[in-house]
Amino acid sequence: MRTEEEQVAALKQFWKDYGSAILLGVLISLALVYGWKAWNNHKAEQAQVSSGLYQELLDLSLNQPGQALTTEQQASFDNLLNTLKADHQDTVYTQFAALLKAARSVQDGNLGAAREQLEWVLQKNPKQDVATIARMRLARVEMADGQAEKALEILNQIDQPGAFKASYEEYRGDVLLALGRSDEARTAYQLAVDLAEQNGQPRPLVALKLDDLAKTGE
Repeated sequence: MRTEEEQVAALKQFWKDYGSAILLGVLISLALVYGWKAWNNHKAEQAQVSSGLYQELLDLSLNQPGQALTTEQQASFDNLLNTLKADHQDTVYTQFAALLKAARSVQDGNLGAAREQLEWVLQKNPKQDVATIARMRLARVEMADGQAEKALEILNQIDQPGAFKASYEEYRGDVLLALGRSDEARTAYQLAVDLAEQNGQPRPLVALKLDDLAKTGE
């Protein structure tokens, strides 16, 4: 067994040989821990700020539901959106803002601007629900622009529509019908009706589309 002096000497030698590496490892670990906390705090602050900006943007739209914004309101809307994209582009609120801008652009008849916003959202690798909404709306834009094949390609990129399954099948039915694929459209519409009824949210418009298909014998 080592004497106390030998143990102290061994400890001193160990610290001499490995102390710097151990200290460096501790410092790196502390830096990672505090860096992670700081990053999370930063993300929380970013989310809070972007939430406030999005609320301002939403208020502008709600003040004019279904109506075009005034020139002044449109300028404020665009400034808020540009600020979100410049300073908070990775937050979900900025993605929501871009979706809202796309909807406004469709209302104004500007399909190109709507397409640009929806594609921007998808480039940000959004969460699945947001990506599904963006793709379904983008498919609608392509349909309105006479690009049914492209619309179907976009819809086919949606693997799991989730809570939007009924809407997805209705959109898909519209696209298939535009492409002259009536049997597939009928199947999609029927699935949309069945899903909607299961969820307690009947879709009479889709039922009418089915009736129209039956009457035309397509």
